[in-house]
Amino acid sequence: MNEDAILSFSAPLVGRRRLIVTPAPVLELAYAYYYLKRRLDRDRDGELTWVRQLRESGGATVDAVRRSWEKGEVMALGHELLLAACSLGYALDGTPDRFLADFPSLPGRVLEGLAQIAKDMDADTPEERDKKYAQLESQLEGLSRPDVAHGIQDALTALWGFLQPAWEREGRAVSEAAAREFEAEVELTGDLLSALPEHHFVRFEGAADSFRKAQEEGGRFVVVPLFFASQGGFHLDFGGVDYVDYGVHAESLFAQQQTELSDLAGKLKAFSDPTRLLLMVLIGRLSQFPLTVGDLAKQVGVSQPTTSGHLKLLKEMGLVEVAKKGNRSYYHLDERSVRDVIDELQRSLVG
Repeated sequence: MNEDAILSFSAPLVGRRRLIVTPAPVLELAYAYYYLKRRLDRDRDGELTWVRQLRESGGATVDAVRRSWEKGEVMALGHELLLAACSLGYALDGTPDRFLADFPSLPGRVLEGLAQIAKDMDADTPEERDKKYAQLESQLEGLSRPDVAHGIQDALTALWGFLQPAWEREGRAVSEAAAREFEAEVELTGDLLSALPEHHFVRFEGAADSFRKAQEEGGRFVVVPLFFASQGGFHLDFGGVDYVDYGVHAESLFAQQQTELSDLAGKLKAFSDPTRLLLMVLIGRLSQFPLTVGDLAKQVGVSQPTTSGHLKLLKEMGLVEVAKKGNRSYYHLDERSVRDVIDELQRSLVG
């Protein structure tokens, strides 16, 4: 699960219904902008379909989004847009029109009510709460600047112009179906937590206890299936209302990730055996010399059949190449394939 796809922040709800499960285009837009901030300039492997399409055909939108990031004040931009949408009553609008029209004033309005919001900040100590308050205050002050706020407004408007066709064509219906499924599960089990995707971070022990407590105490919840999200989502709780959003494709993306990691683990077997690793080191470092199986067997101190077995496995994994000359085979390291495996491991572990 990518940490950049997760937001957890400890907003008022119109009405008094205990549970609302609904699509929310305003939150779709805010989350998509947040997601782009962390993924647009990263490696493209495994990216969401709409992000790939944006790269390929959304040049003007990409430019508008990038321009909105040029100010230093928005380098850490993340939950502020979601906070504004939820705390100021825009989250459940049927379209983002009002949110977009009012956006330049929103950071200042959130800033005015920050002291009240701070009471619900999740922190282990007063010092940590004070630090979070100061960071959020600084961010909101930066976002309140007219040039920054209007730049983000332009970017959000362009981004929604790009996303809206997919939302109207498919996204809304998919999110509505997911909402119905969620409600049916809650009706069956009586448990909101178990109705969330199995790998949603709110189900982690650190968050699950407080979530269950809120449910037992009759707390109010807004659950939003996000069409444009990845494996993550977000969780905000303000004023006795828990906003919990999750990607509708989260579980299929998790299964895809498991398959990809299984394939990667197979490739990493080449690196886990000392003899195979030594063979790759020798083939790579002695690339100026033509090396046969016999040469390599002598270098690593094992039998030629054992060396042949290791080289066969490395060849099947695409990590070494074989060039035949006469009745001899010479081995070369496929440096690009080796780098790809190492890069894939790094992306999987640390993003």
